[in-house]
Amino acid sequence: MNIEDYKLRLKEIDGRFEKEKQELAKEYAFSNSSYKLGDIITDNVGSIKIERIQFSTGGIYRQHPECVFTGVELKKDLTPTKKGEKRKIYQSSIITK
Repeated sequence: MNIEDYKLRLKEIDGRFEKEKQELAKEYAFSNSSYKLGDIITDNVGSIKIERIQFSTGGIYRQHPECVFTGVELKKDLTPTKKGEKRKIYQSSIITK
């Protein structure tokens, strides 16, 4: 084995490691979410009707993986706004009533 072989194998191992970390984060986020498509959720800004569910692996402000919900903004009476704009709500920002 020479240095090029070593670097190539190390790069392959790092790639598999990162992929496995992403899969673990996804599994954790989705297993800790009780919301599904069509649900209405609220944060301190307002409410949305969930149209898409993704996940975030965390970061500076979030210490662990969590779901990110995207949907159309709703008015207080839970009807869509005139503009029909979409926005995201992080799972940790949801206000439970």
